[in-house]
Amino acid sequence: MKLDKPQSNVQRFVSQDPSQAQAAKRPLAPGPVIVQVELRTPLEPTSKSSHAASQFSFASPTGVDLSQLQQVLTKHGLVKSEPSFRSPVAAPKEAGAIQADVFQDPRKRQFVDLHFPADADAKSIVAELREMPEVQRAVVMPKAIPPNVLPTDPLIGTSDQVVTDPATGLESEWYVYRCGVNQAWNTCSGQGVIIADIDFGFLVTHEDLVPNLDMSHAHNSFDGSINVSAGENIDHGTGVLGLAGAASNGIGMAGFAFRSTLWPIQANAGQGTQLPGDAFANAIEWLINADTGGKRLVINLEAQTGQFGNYEMVPAVNFAIQNAIAKGIVVCVAAGNGDRDAGIDDDGSPIPPTGSILVGATQYDPSTNSRASFSNFGSRVVVSAPGDLDHDLTCSTSSNDAYRNGFGGTSGATPKVSGAVAQMLEANASLTQGQIINILTSTGTPISTDVGKPVGVFLDVASAVAQAVALKAETVPA
Repeated sequence: MKLDKPQSNVQRFVSQDPSQAQAAKRPLAPGPVIVQVELRTPLEPTSKSSHAASQFSFASPTGVDLSQLQQVLTKHGLVKSEPSFRSPVAAPKEAGAIQADVFQDPRKRQFVDLHFPADADAKSIVAELREMPEVQRAVVMPKAIPPNVLPTDPLIGTSDQVVTDPATGLESEWYVYRCGVNQAWNTCSGQGVIIADIDFGFLVTHEDLVPNLDMSHAHNSFDGSINVSAGENIDHGTGVLGLAGAASNGIGMAGFAFRSTLWPIQANAGQGTQLPGDAFANAIEWLINADTGGKRLVINLEAQTGQFGNYEMVPAVNFAIQNAIAKGIVVCVAAGNGDRDAGIDDDGSPIPPTGSILVGATQYDPSTNSRASFSNFGSRVVVSAPGDLDHDLTCSTSSNDAYRNGFGGTSGATPKVSGAVAQMLEANASLTQGQIINILTSTGTPISTDVGKPVGVFLDVASAVAQAVALKAETVPA
């Protein structure tokens, strides 16, 4: 992992195969070993006591010789054995409780927890048990964790304060905590949702993008090819996708929707002949007609005008956005970085509303969320997220393991919102564009800004996901 900075291109961690790195973090823990015995050979304790904590001396009611099993357990120093299912005598005897005879299923006697000393070789024990004809299955008891375990990628950090590693110069992902996305990760990470970034090119071999990139849906709307790494600005799309959906693979950063599927769509350049028409509008139309396999699609539109205005002023783009939303696609658009009204075009005329989620940017401060001085503003802006030019860590392009501290702008804010939307859609796949906007605006928090320069509310991902879940519960038929 490297900081994309010429004078300090140092490696932060030893590069290794992600699967090996993850495996190294999950050593097999010694005991207990769970043994499932074949149905023809249920185990019974020689003692008449059936309390869950009773120690077993094994016998078979069908007369199967279990002496070999006893020898193996004794050899490895069996400390304790107990039934995996609690005995009915341990069940509470309350009014209305299920009668004990309901629990008398003889098949449950097949399952036994075997506890060995802490230094026992659990893998060897399991291997020996699996060789015995009376043992159907034997596994090392795994540690149970929530389905969406919080990512442990080293660049995430631990708080909403900028912290720089002095050995590498790389900053932490402070914005994860400022937006509450770390809390939303307890339940949602964008799984089952597609984020399509219409951008200026991508380094598709970056270590944090490869796991989530779907290159079968890579598209270049400039020349109609599948080459999305053309031109000199591929750092832009690379940084955007890192913020939206960098994979949690333990080796770098984690995007807001780190389990989402990423579609790279280039619209500014290509190695082939330029096709007629507006490439950005045609990129949206290509996505409208793409096969998502039933998954919800979020479009992240990364473009501004030459005068730093809202790119929705382009008539074809404006129409395409409205068309996409009408087809059930969620569209997030960067408001632009011109310190100007996002509802006014470059000629001073009003831009027809599209219904998009128009995104502004805030700057870093230890305690306050303030509009970034460059961010476009106005009543059209729905929500803002961190887009500090100096403190916005993301993927970079000098190598496949490079990162940069400074990205920012509404370019850096918009993918954070797109990632949040992907999390909301994982929680409630039926959400409409209007419902998502309502949730974002009702759950977001105030932003400090100049009079007459509103930039919506500050993104609160945890509250937005919670509201998405609550809305789903309200609409479930009784």
